[in-house]
Amino acid sequence: MATPSDEMNKSITWRRFEDGKHTWDDWTEDVFNYDTSYKCPTYVHETPPCQGSCPSGHDVRGWLSIVRGIEKPPADEDWHEYAFYRAAEANPFPSMMGRVCPAPCEDGCNRNEVEDHVGINSIEQFIGDVALENGYKFKPGPDTGKKIAIIGGGPGGMAAAYQLRLMGHGVTVFEAQPELGGMMRYGIPNYRVPRDKLAA
Repeated sequence: MATPSDEMNKSITWRRFEDGKHTWDDWTEDVFNYDTSYKCPTYVHETPPCQGSCPSGHDVRGWLSIVRGIEKPPADEDWHEYAFYRAAEANPFPSMMGRVCPAPCEDGCNRNEVEDHVGINSIEQFIGDVALENGYKFKPGPDTGKKIAIIGGGPGGMAAAYQLRLMGHGVTVFEAQPELGGMMRYGIPNYRVPRDKLAA
C-alpha cells in the first residue's frame, strides 16, 4: 500500500518536547483545568439496572447488600432472615424463583460491563432455601377485619394472598387442583422445582 506524499513529510519523533519547547510546563494547571477527578462525586438516586430489569421490581441491590455484609441487620435478627424478608417484599417465593426465573436482572447487571453478571438467581435461591430450612415465617399486618377470597392457588394467587396478609386482611384461597402451586407445581418438572421445597 502506498503512503500519500503529505504523510511522508511527517517524521515520527520520540523526543520529549515539541520543536521550540525547552522546559516542562506546569502540569498542575492542566490537571485542574482538564481533569475532573478532584471533584466530589455526585450520587444520584436512581433505580439500579438489575432492579429496573426485574418484572417483579425486586430490591436486588438491597438484599445483595445484606448478603454482602454492607447493610447490617437489626441486633435481634440474623442476616439470612433479614435478607429473606427484604427479598420477599416483592416476591414471596425466592427459593422457587431462584430456580426457574430467566433472570432478566442478570442481563441488566452493571458487572456485565466489567466481566460477568452477579449470580443473582443463585443468591436468591440460597436465601430462600435457608429460609425454608430455618422455618422463617411471614409477619402479617395488624388485622383490618376485611376478608378476601382468591380464586386460584397458583403463583399469582399465592403472591396476592401474601401481600394481602401483610396488609392485615383475612384471605381464603380457592384452588381446583388437589394441591396449591398452580403452574409452578403442575407445569414445571421436578428437576427444576423440587417438590419438597415447593410443599414447604
